Amino acid sequence: MLNPIVIPIMPILGIITANINELIRGESLVRFPKLQLGVKTFNLAVAAFTVVWFALLIAAIDVSNANSVLAGIEVMALFLAGIGAYTLFNGGRLLGEKSQLWLYRLALPTVLAGSFFVSQFG
Repeated sequence: MLNPIVIPIMPILGIITANINELIRGESLVRFPKLQLGVKTFNLAVAAFTVVWFALLIAAIDVSNANSVLAGIEVMALFLAGIGAYTLFNGGRLLGEKSQLWLYRLALPTVLAGSFFVSQFG
């Protein structure tokens, strides 16, 4: 069983991953045609998208070793619930152009910090 303190972290990371997935597929640029993404911002977002999968795997394995296999499955299920909720409710329409840009910029530190907290306190 997961520590209740870290339960909201994994759906948030799933939502961030789904949002970055829209950037990579070009859907967010269709919604915001005037969105000016720099090379650094795009690289940070793509790095966060890559890192989240490894960080998710490491966090789930670490939590399952510390607690039980069920806790690792809960980590994965909560992450997928965040992706599903974002997709189901079309979460990208809730963000404006500036907030979308800052989400891309802060995605990598958020993914790293969230995975660290789940691994440490999960």
